[in-house]
Amino acid sequence: MGIFSDISNKFLTTSNSILLLLVVFTIFILPFFPIEWHRILYSVCFTFIFLFSALALSKDRAKVFNIAIVVILIEWLSKFLNLNILNTVSNIANIIFFDLIVVLFILQIARAKTVTPRVIMESINGYLLLGISFATLIALACLIEPNAFSFKHLSETLDPSISYVSNYIYFGFVTLSTLGYGDVVPLTPAARSLAIFTSITGQMYVAIIIAALVSKYLGQKSSNN
Repeated sequence: MGIFSDISNKFLTTSNSILLLLVVFTIFILPFFPIEWHRILYSVCFTFIFLFSALALSKDRAKVFNIAIVVILIEWLSKFLNLNILNTVSNIANIIFFDLIVVLFILQIARAKTVTPRVIMESINGYLLLGISFATLIALACLIEPNAFSFKHLSETLDPSISYVSNYIYFGFVTLSTLGYGDVVPLTPAARSLAIFTSITGQMYVAIIIAALVSKYLGQKSSNN
């Protein structure tokens, strides 16, 4: 039994490590590639993020993996068919999946008895996926109401061959971290409400996770003593 537990822990650690690398690449490295490649590259990265998000879970892995397959199919269909209704469905599916993973990560961290490198990676992955989830929500808001935010590309003719995901990720994380440069601003009441919700959620996530990790670390330290 201990052997299987050890294998499981190693598998989870490896999956979380790969997931972290994928998310970091998607957020920080991919924007340096030619913009003409972004449309396909983001879909490829999202595909692997969906898969490894499911594999990084200790419970309900098979169920979430099946959900990931469905979300991936919708993602690629929306890219090939390029229909507004399908793009909307794809964005909604992505948001639901990312939020599900974040919630499951929080529960997984809460169940952990000690603070390990894997638990820390889960905390980081949860935060980064939360940012991508809000970026997707912002993209959905712009798809429904083009004047929701003051993105420059929304005031120009949209090029269907170009992906604007990097813009949404940028604003999503700037708002999530409450940095707020002010170069992009919400213009409608619904968009302002979304921006407020994003910033509050980001602060609550950090506060809750740090409190949980500190509590576990102190409990772990007192047990060792």
